[in-house]
Amino acid sequence: MKELITQEIGSFRKPEYLARDFHKIEGTPRFKELAEKATRETLEVFERSGLDNVGIGGEMFRWEMYEHPAERIKGIIFYGMVRSFDNRYYRKGSAIDRLERREPFHVDEVNFVARSTDRPLKVPITGPYTMMEWSFNDYYESREDLAMEFARIINEELKDIQRTWDKVSGGRKLEIQIDEPATTTHPDEMDIVVESINRSVEGIDGEISMHVCYSRDYRLLYDRIPDLKIDGYNLEYSNRDLLERGLSDEKRPGFNDLKYFTEINESLQRRKFIGIGVTDVHIDYVEPVELIEDRINYALKIIKDPEIVRINPDCGLRTRSREIGEQKLRNMVAARNNVLKNL
Repeated sequence: MKELITQEIGSFRKPEYLARDFHKIEGTPRFKELAEKATRETLEVFERSGLDNVGIGGEMFRWEMYEHPAERIKGIIFYGMVRSFDNRYYRKGSAIDRLERREPFHVDEVNFVARSTDRPLKVPITGPYTMMEWSFNDYYESREDLAMEFARIINEELKDIQRTWDKVSGGRKLEIQIDEPATTTHPDEMDIVVESINRSVEGIDGEISMHVCYSRDYRLLYDRIPDLKIDGYNLEYSNRDLLERGLSDEKRPGFNDLKYFTEINESLQRRKFIGIGVTDVHIDYVEPVELIEDRINYALKIIKDPEIVRINPDCGLRTRSREIGEQKLRNMVAARNNVLKNL
């Protein structure tokens, strides 16, 4: 495995020509033309930045992580807009009947992106617990029942993605990222998180990771590392960190709990990889290369093995301009390269 793989974590800002009329043209030939154009341009940004893994091209085919799959599920109706973060909103749906997929969520996107680059790709998909948490439930007996129904549907989607991938990937390994920002919002429901994610990935042959872009307490997640049937984690750390240089615990408070991760991970027969968020996606400030180096080096002081460490932004960069997003990625890759020189 290449040391300190740099990876894009999910979404990227859409060009204005696609964002402006996204909902008006979605599903038309014009939409397909513009989404493909935006994807090619975004892949060029990622490749210029020097990323090893270019994700799925910035999710140009998707407006939002919840709405995109929910719109394609029979049994969900939408009531209105609610806020997610950074003054971003989504339409919250409600389960009013048994859930069934109307159509695939991401197959066309995977097909196009896989044919557009020979770089390693990572396909993000919104996880079952977050789909449950971000929905109203007007049909199922319990939150667990609803989460497991989303898990069943996501498993169907992943199997379709795998079939498509096998045809167009040219032998590249399938990499799936389960996006679960709601993971630790209800500490007493971690069993539901584990059971629904494990159900989602049943029978999938590829590398499975989990992405969490914020958390009240990652220790809740770390405690369940032995139970989750996935290969690694891509997590947010910089949003809770300082913008000062240094390698001490005091200077790197955002990364302190990696000590607990390592304690759990080292006890496993097969260790999981950890993607560490080294640039904050909620601010326009572009962290200097030297600060990002300190964040990486601090993490390596704890984890020690660079082969199980990956480097990524905290989350997708869709709330930042494309110019700022690219500069954050460039600095991230430059910092990784500098750290590698001294390993």
